[in-house]
Formats: sequence, structure tokens, C-alpha cells
Amino acid sequence: MISAPMSSRLLLSLVLLAGCGATPPAPPPAAMEPDAPLTKASGSSVNAELPTLPPAPPITLTAGDLLRIVVFRHKDLELVTRVPESGSFAYPLIGEVQAVGRTTKQIEADIRARLAAKYLRNPNVTVTVDEFAERSVYVLGGVLKPSGYPYPLARRFTVLQLVSTAGGFTDRAQKEYAQLLRRRDNGERELVRFSIAEVERQVARGNAAADLELAPDDLLVIPSAARVVYVLGQVNKPGAFDLPADTRVTVSMAVSQAGSWTKYGAISRVQVLRQPPTGEAVKMAVDLDAVVNGRIDQDLELQAGDVVWVPQRTLF
Repeated sequence: MISAPMSSRLLLSLVLLAGCGATPPAPPPAAMEPDAPLTKASGSSVNAELPTLPPAPPITLTAGDLLRIVVFRHKDLELVTRVPESGSFAYPLIGEVQAVGRTTKQIEADIRARLAAKYLRNPNVTVTVDEFAERSVYVLGGVLKPSGYPYPLARRFTVLQLVSTAGGFTDRAQKEYAQLLRRRDNGERELVRFSIAEVERQVARGNAAADLELAPDDLLVIPSAARVVYVLGQVNKPGAFDLPADTRVTVSMAVSQAGSWTKYGAISRVQVLRQPPTGEAVKMAVDLDAVVNGRIDQDLELQAGDVVWVPQRTLF
């Protein structure tokens, strides 16, 4: 088993499928968390021209961020609070305010509207972040330590830097078929295919800008010939796990290997993302709640390269 600690705050809520097999497969399309649409893939896995990444979305808040809320000329409504794991915080007069997954501007608008509805006339509300909690980027597939890693908000962080942080490439990495999945500000996920080998060549020639810059919650996959499955999302030990050729492994077994689901896991909406040898990626729903209650016919058998995604329960 290959496993590594990954952040439980996987707001991209995103997963991507790494290719498998002894020879390089056709560049696999991506799959993502339930109900998130995917835009048409851009770039080419073997084209020497590097793709243009979609713009990084605005930074949304997560548990641990330290917020400062000020209402002009109302000192009694000033609040400094750290966003709790529940995702919302209590604010004077109006009660609970949802924070996780929203921008500071969205929180400003929410507080402003609720204060104006009953208490103040045209309140001037400002929300700032005094301290950001750790953000992560993720890498799967042909690296020595597939996992989630801290994203440094204060500086540029690139594809090759992430690979280096993850211990470098394995000898079975298929660098020509790299994929990057990024959340856009409209909620869609966009897949970009590119060649990391070409990135390395251009950087070696002095073109440092060829090393693609990452954004928080980006997921990088370098396909590998290794037989593994990935279990991500709301599980206690996310990571990559060996898939023996002579053993039947199901979704429930893989989730068990990943330390079972967390208290936030929506186990009735588990997704399995699979890339067939040809064609588009397939997204299959698995109701682990039904499996636990005896419906073992719904416990899907996994194939090499499958990604099991346990989504987070809706907070509201």
C-alpha cells in the first residue's frame, strides 16, 4: 500500500483520474466531485506548445481563517473570529453566518443585507482576513509521495516545485500525459492536459515561465503504469493504494483501507471515476450506506486507476 497524509479540506472538491497500463494510454479525461460540470479539456498531452491555464478562482474561506469584521461607526459590531470546523460563525444581532466556501465579499454582502433588514440603515460592512489557514494542492500518480501539500499563498508555486516536494517522479511516470484540474469561479472544473517533459525541456532552456503556476486546491495527476486506486475526500487516510492483480477490491474495501469515512462523509453519494482504455471518463455513483445495510450488490468492484471520491455532507 502506498499512502500519504492528505488534507481533509478538499474543497475542490475535485478528483482526477490517472492512467494505467504498461504503455502510455490515450490522454484520460477528468472526472470531478458529484454534480460539478466539466468544461471541454484544453491543451494537448503531446503538443510542444504549453497550454494556457484558466484563471485561478477567487480565494474562498476555509476553517481556520481568522476574520476581522468591521461596521463603520458601530464599534459594538466589530468582531475578530476564527472560522470553526462547522463552517459558520455567530455574529451579533443576526446569528450564524456561513463562511466556508464563500469569499469575503460574499460575507460582507450577507451581513450587510441582514443588518439592513432589521437593525441598521445602509450599514458599511468590511470583512478582511487577518490570517489565512493552510491551503493545499494535490498530486497523484507517478510521484514518490502522492499527497496533498501546503500551498504558499505568499509566493509563486509551480508544477515542478510540487513534483519536487512530492519526492520527484517515479520510474513509471508517464510525463507526456500530465493533467491539471482546476476549479473555476463559476463552479465548473476545467481539465488541462500537457506534457511535464516539455515543461522540463523549456525550463532547462531558460524559459522559467513555462513551469505552470498552481492555485490553491489544484489537482495534478501524472499517469503511472503502477496498479493503484485512489481514495480521496472525506476519509481518514486519503491516498493511493495498491490494487493486486489477483484480488477483488470493492469500493467499501478501498474506503476501509483509507481509514473509513469521516463524520463529514456523505457515504450515500460516493463517486467512482474511471477512465476506460478508449472513450470518455465514466462517473459512477455508489451508495455505501446501502452497502453497509446489506446491499452488497451495490459494492462496485474497482479497476486499476479508479478514483473513489467520498464527498462532504452539505453544511446547510
